[in-house]
Amino acid sequence: MSRTRRLALIASIVTAACLVAGGSFVVGSAVFGTARSATAENATAGLSVPGARVTLAPVERADTSIPVREQVVTGALGDRGRSGAVTFAYAGDSITARPDSWLHVIESDARLHAVGGYAHSGYRADQVLHEIGPVPTADVLVVELGTNDVNQAVPTATTIANVDAVVRKVGAQHVLVVAGPPSDWTSSHWGADRRAGQLVLSRALERDAIEHGWSYVDPFTAFRQADGAWVRGSSPDGIHGTAATNVGIAREMASAITAAARRD
Repeated sequence: MSRTRRLALIASIVTAACLVAGGSFVVGSAVFGTARSATAENATAGLSVPGARVTLAPVERADTSIPVREQVVTGALGDRGRSGAVTFAYAGDSITARPDSWLHVIESDARLHAVGGYAHSGYRADQVLHEIGPVPTADVLVVELGTNDVNQAVPTATTIANVDAVVRKVGAQHVLVVAGPPSDWTSSHWGADRRAGQLVLSRALERDAIEHGWSYVDPFTAFRQADGAWVRGSSPDGIHGTAATNVGIAREMASAITAAARRD
């Protein structure tokens, strides 16, 4: 074999090796890709389904205007020595976890005390189920979940099953289920109609609460238009409420938590 042909052969081998290492392989003169880029929108994550395991796209990226570390809340909040306060646990997503959320507004309310829970922006119900722990000392468990399930086209029945599992895992004395928030968005990366989906979710959550004898609240009534969108000026992004909106939502939540704790 001539020196030129030997060099050409070596170059071909090196090129093929590089392509394989990069997630491609060579057949004849064609190159076939085998690796998928691991972006936030096309990587996969496990979804809990009773009796099965389904793989769906992962959580959509959280609002980058607020650091993600500030969008995770866990454990007790506020002063421990609130004598006579209604104690509650929380299970939620960004509607609960964001720095200006109803939960943080309620922190200063001496009549209430959050004694545990878990909320994470962008999380589905099954993801919160995985992270949350028992809080049996809580008078009330507040469940605000499903927004990201709707966004990711998770079947409503699956969301409800995971909500029920959260309730069992936390083990609080009473349960308060929260309606899905309004939405200005009628589409998502997963092909879901977020606005219509929130309305469907809310009806399902209310039915589930009635069937189990739990309390149910829609704290967004004053901020939701007839078609399910946010009232003009009440949301900065079509997904979350403004700080002023959240004060109104917190007022409704405080009343609902107190009422749920007194329910027989």
